Amino acid sequence: MHYTHTLGHIKRKTKLMKQTFLIGALFLIVQSTFGQHLYPEKYDNCKLSRFCLDCGEPKAELSDDAIKNILSGLNQKSLKKINGSIKVQILVDTLGNSCLISSENSTNVSSKKLELQNAINSMSRWAPSMKDNKPQSASVSLELVFQDGKLGLRRLVFDFSNNTNFKSVGTPDVKGSKAKDLSVDWVLFNQSNSDLPWDMTRTVIATNENLWIGTDNGLVKMVDEKMEIFDVTNSAIKPVKYNKNRASSIRYAAIDNKDNLWLAAGWEAYKFDGNEWTVFDSINSPVVWPRRILSGKSNNVYLTSWRGLAKYDGENWSVIDTSNSKLPSNKISGVFVDKQERLWIGTFDGNVRIDKSETIEFNETNSPLKEGSISQVYEDDEGNLWFDLYSKDKSQAGMWLLNTSGEWTSIRPKNSELFTKNDINDFLLDEENKVLWIALNSVGLIRYDIQNDKWETYTPENSSVPSIHVMKLAKDHKGTIWAATFAGVIKMKK
Repeated sequence: MHYTHTLGHIKRKTKLMKQTFLIGALFLIVQSTFGQHLYPEKYDNCKLSRFCLDCGEPKAELSDDAIKNILSGLNQKSLKKINGSIKVQILVDTLGNSCLISSENSTNVSSKKLELQNAINSMSRWAPSMKDNKPQSASVSLELVFQDGKLGLRRLVFDFSNNTNFKSVGTPDVKGSKAKDLSVDWVLFNQSNSDLPWDMTRTVIATNENLWIGTDNGLVKMVDEKMEIFDVTNSAIKPVKYNKNRASSIRYAAIDNKDNLWLAAGWEAYKFDGNEWTVFDSINSPVVWPRRILSGKSNNVYLTSWRGLAKYDGENWSVIDTSNSKLPSNKISGVFVDKQERLWIGTFDGNVRIDKSETIEFNETNSPLKEGSISQVYEDDEGNLWFDLYSKDKSQAGMWLLNTSGEWTSIRPKNSELFTKNDINDFLLDEENKVLWIALNSVGLIRYDIQNDKWETYTPENSSVPSIHVMKLAKDHKGTIWAATFAGVIKMKK
């Protein structure tokens, strides 16, 4: 099925586009999902629950009125100059309400400026997906195509019978540095030149002996560039709903103080000691859709979610949430334990620090923690704290340094658009070489030479970084930097 509509059908003072072109339904052969973001731009206002990907008999359907809602909801000024395409993943609930879950924007206008989220969320009701004559929640993908003053809309149909690889390169939102000004080069590992089971990777973590890579189809143990694969055939990692041969996407990984590997995949968390697997789910633990994992002091492991912060002490589970603490929200954005064993917790509505029995709130302070949500923290050898903060106010977002004297410094280049439009996926401070690496969403990799105050931007257009979606960074025992991307894993050339 395909849908098209001209902007001229919507009454307004200015004619934005005069022509339309037809686009048929596009079949995508892609790994299925069960309650998962398909695209890199994520939106956190949907009430996410267990939903299936493009499922049902019949599947969820939209009407012509709904198409008009999309067009009328978009920013009209932006539509005058837009070109390219946008893929959107929409959650359609049992009542037919729509909510934008994720998107991949390949146009010359940002999703925020286009007011994409508002347009999708204000659509008319869909006919919901059905199973056994009962409505069910499902995600649906559409592609909006803008080209030469014309607009087309097509539905992306998923084929689960013959899954193959899935990767995303993308066009960077910010222009990279000149190639001649880049200091390092990269070696790429993907399905075409290695045993990597899937090009789309989301996490990488290094130990003293090996490297662990989390992909959208299994876990990889890498020793001296030799790969051992853990999937549904030889591990406890559960398969995706629509293909029992495909492992759930591994979103995050961490190593605890006993060298156990922890994974966040699907609705569960996994612990692997090298021989045995332990699965933690909603039945034997408070774990529900874990997002980040942190190994703290005293063998504690923390897992963030939108239902509070789960803590595992090696034997028992507990939860820190709004019912038993001063947390401003149960939607946890980040967690960190510093050398003084102070617990920093970020939420999307504010941050707290728990110092033993005392809780410090930052909503009345003049620090960046008043406006930005803690996403990630690192403590260097001198005791300085490096923060990645998320904020709708981009002047408060990005990298911040809190020194031992209590002074805050914003870490960003002068006269640059780097941190005005994008969010940080991860950062790594290479203290040995005094270099800060930043994985910047929809751009690529940022290298900041702290001593020489030099910034470099690596994108697919100017370097061998293969994707604008660099998700996680790691430094191995040899001092080499690695990065998990949506188009393979890269290793810095020495």
